[in-house]
Amino acid sequence: MKSIDARGEICPKPVIMTKNAIEDKTINQLEIIVDNPAAKENVVRFSQNFGFEVKDVVEKGKDFHILINRVGSAIKSEEEFDVNEYPCPIPQKPSGKNIFFKSDELGVGDSDLGKLLMKGFIYTLLELDTPPQKMVFMNSGVKLCIKGAITVENLKRLESKGVEILVCGTCLDFYKVIDDLEVGIISNMYDIATVLTETVQLLTV
Repeated sequence: MKSIDARGEICPKPVIMTKNAIEDKTINQLEIIVDNPAAKENVVRFSQNFGFEVKDVVEKGKDFHILINRVGSAIKSEEEFDVNEYPCPIPQKPSGKNIFFKSDELGVGDSDLGKLLMKGFIYTLLELDTPPQKMVFMNSGVKLCIKGAITVENLKRLESKGVEILVCGTCLDFYKVIDDLEVGIISNMYDIATVLTETVQLLTV
């Protein structure tokens, strides 16, 4: 089975790569690998419009493996192909501000209230005109990035906007949750110290 690696490609390149591959009528099965949800949706929609059945979409880390089979006549002809039908959202330009999370709670006081406030704070970052550039999680702050945390989905959305999320590996190991990491990359003290000391605008929460 032929495989196309479209990871790192800017839209609409993954769709164009898929189109070029299926123009070979001898190809009846194809795997397309992309690394963002918008590209995945575009490739799936394109494939269905042009005579292919989507057999499976397998998520592996940040990547999506799309498996398609040729099934018959296309809904659209090649002449009807319009690349503008497959747009991708343009990530917002990072503001340059970095945020340091030293706890899984916001403020000092009631623990349940602190967790609720932190959830609201991270959600609000999505609503800002420009997101932060990097978010660093240390000590109990790493718990915001693990399986079951109420903040994981919004952190994933921030990551998809281009925000770099660094999670302290020593802290994950200390809390015995290193295998539960759901979002971000495991980082080390050198990289974290570099971010915290070289940042002009740093917010600590």
